[in-house]
Formats: sequence, structure tokens, C-alpha cells
Amino acid sequence: MRDASNLGSRIGGQMQLTILSAEILKSKIGAKLDISVSCNISELPNYHCNLIFTEKNQDIGPIGFLKFDSKRPLASAVISLKEDDFKDISQLLKTSPPRSASIFLYTEIYNEDAIISRSMSGEASTVDIYDLSWRYPLI
Repeated sequence: MRDASNLGSRIGGQMQLTILSAEILKSKIGAKLDISVSCNISELPNYHCNLIFTEKNQDIGPIGFLKFDSKRPLASAVISLKEDDFKDISQLLKTSPPRSASIFLYTEIYNEDAIISRSMSGEASTVDIYDLSWRYPLI
């Protein structure tokens, strides 16, 4: 994970995602693998989330964007991870935990009510993702 200390006051939000399932994706021969994770968003209980983790160094700006659909309670994101972090999460997701694992997205400050009201009025919303962590149960 990256050092987010130079991002100042833009970071302040956090979303807890509960992992439902995960898949490894390969778009074509010779392409790098991606990881697709299906989650529920704890802060927005009726929302479902799809994350795509890609292996890519992202040193400037956000590591990804969480986009909220304008027509249904769905969010999706593509998140760039450094090689070591990508391998770490890939290894963890290859085993089934005894209970649900969690991913924590560290985002720009956002307002849950504004996201919901925009979505209900047909407007899409986007939240920048600056870092993430995870909690993976062992026993």
C-alpha cells in the first residue's frame, strides 16, 4: 500500500466492504491477471460493490475511483495495486476464510446521503480511493 501522508485533507472517508466472492480474470493471452471482488458496502447497506484489482504502480493521485451507478444501488471500482500488494491479496483470496473478510477503502470525504439522493435522481457519483487495507480471518 502507498504512503498517503502527502495527500493532506482530501482523505477522510472510509468504507468497509464485506467480501461475498472473488474471481481471477484474464482478458486475453499475454495479459496480466486481474482480481474481481464482489462486496456489500457496510455504510450503504442496500448497495452492492464490484472491485477490480489490477497490478500497476500508481504513485501520483488516487489508486482508484469508486463510481456509483445512477440507476441502481451498485458501485464499481478499478483499483491499481503494486505488485507485492496484488500478490498478497491474490494469495489470501485463494483460501476460504471461516467468516467473511473485509476490505477497507480510504477515500476522499464523502456524504452517504448525497450519494443516495444523487443515485435516486438519476445522477452518478464518484469517490476517489487513496488507499486500502483488509482484514482476513484465519480461524
